[in-house]
Order: sequence, then C-alpha cells, then structure tokens
Amino acid sequence: MTELVYQRAYYYYPTLFAERVVYTVIGLIQFMLALRFVLVLLGANASAGFVAWVYSVTNQLAAPFLGAFPALNLAGFTVELSIIFAMIGYAIIGWLITGIISFISASLHRLP
Repeated sequence: MTELVYQRAYYYYPTLFAERVVYTVIGLIQFMLALRFVLVLLGANASAGFVAWVYSVTNQLAAPFLGAFPALNLAGFTVELSIIFAMIGYAIIGWLITGIISFISASLHRLP
C-alpha cells in the first residue's frame, strides 16, 4: 500500500504579516471604542477603576473626533455620536492602509 502525501505550496510574504498587524490594531481600537460607547450609553460610573481606564485610553483615541457631533440624551441614555464617527474613521483608515499594503505587495510580487 502506498501512502499519498499532498503538499501545498506556501509562500510567505511580509506584506501579509503587515496587513494582519494593521487589522489587529484597528480591531483593538474598534473594540475599545465600542466598549466606551456601551459604557457611556449605559451610564457607567466614571469613578470605577475599569471604566476610568477605558475612558482614559479611548480619550486619546477619540480626541480627533470628539466635538464633531453632539451627544444625544435619549430617554436617560447618552449616545455619543462622536464615538461612532471615530469608529467609522478608524475603519476607513485601516481599509486605506491595508489597501496600500496590498497594492505594494501586488507590485512587488508581480510575475514578469
């Protein structure tokens, strides 16, 4: 009986690693901003340690977007539209960066 072994050609491109790093960083930023959005929406106590830490980290991330839109008070819930705008902005920035990386990768690895 013969054994049949399939081998798949695997090529490693450093640009794939760079794209994964960008996706990971943007994903963490999105997660932190979404967490802040939920905490503000539910009216979390800002003097609690974890909530204060989330606010301090996300203040730096959301600083370019804060004040772009007013915060809405709907039936006792606060909706920060600036945070949603920041999440959209970071998603677009991540998309542009990965697009540039994949463009560079395609031009470097093009067959002659």
